[in-house]
Amino acid sequence: MSVPFIASSASTVPMEKIAEAMGDEPRWFQLYWGKDPDVTASFLKRAEASGYSAIVVTLDTPMLAWREYDLKNVYLPFLLGEGVGNYLTDPAFRSKLKKPPEVDPTAAIMHWTQVFGNAGLTWEDIAFLRKHTDLPILLKGILDPEDAKLALEYGADGIIVSNHGGRQVDGAIGALEALPQVCNVVQDKIPVLMDSGIRRGSDIIKAMSLGANAVLVGRPFMNGLAVAGGDGVKEVMKNMIADFDLTLALSGNRSVEGLDRSLLRESE
Repeated sequence: MSVPFIASSASTVPMEKIAEAMGDEPRWFQLYWGKDPDVTASFLKRAEASGYSAIVVTLDTPMLAWREYDLKNVYLPFLLGEGVGNYLTDPAFRSKLKKPPEVDPTAAIMHWTQVFGNAGLTWEDIAFLRKHTDLPILLKGILDPEDAKLALEYGADGIIVSNHGGRQVDGAIGALEALPQVCNVVQDKIPVLMDSGIRRGSDIIKAMSLGANAVLVGRPFMNGLAVAGGDGVKEVMKNMIADFDLTLALSGNRSVEGLDRSLLRESE
């Protein structure tokens, strides 16, 4: 479908295999920035070597939040070796283990629990990323316009307005609500993307009318995957693009360049 893909640090399949499957199609790498700088630097190097064209830095998950359904269902797939594929294949991570993951997977996963997440990061640490990659850096998880100002100050190449799908802070401001305030600060100096809550083509129209250059879609694809595998994902993509195209036309626009806030009416 030629839809760009963002591959997460927390994937079961290593980034190289994802890149191999995608061929020349566009892809970004989403970094969950951990405590081990050697692993972080290695991830960046691997992403570049595998043809990823940007780094998406997750700001809002320095640790996992209180997730009641996960606790109720005793759901933490990382402990089963799922979602740690990039770590178990990483030379820097493996060098810190007494035995390779193939010999002692439990010890490897326990070491992962010690390095995943980093609550001590500051804005100054972005310089570390710049030192280890020449790729554009987008900051994902910005909701506060003051943070948008700092993102500009520290040289971010893009911002992704996101509340992590509502999975990190219960009661957090919706990403769509935060979007206009961030765009007011950025003033088209860098791209602003929006993530969290995109379910239909009309949601894309609303986000772009409020200033987003593009949107990210996640959960609908997971639903399609659960129902019908790869074919289900493709069907969700096709339906969403068709819905977007029809809604664009029905709103009286020929292209996305015509979308702005005049298309929307604020709820009373």
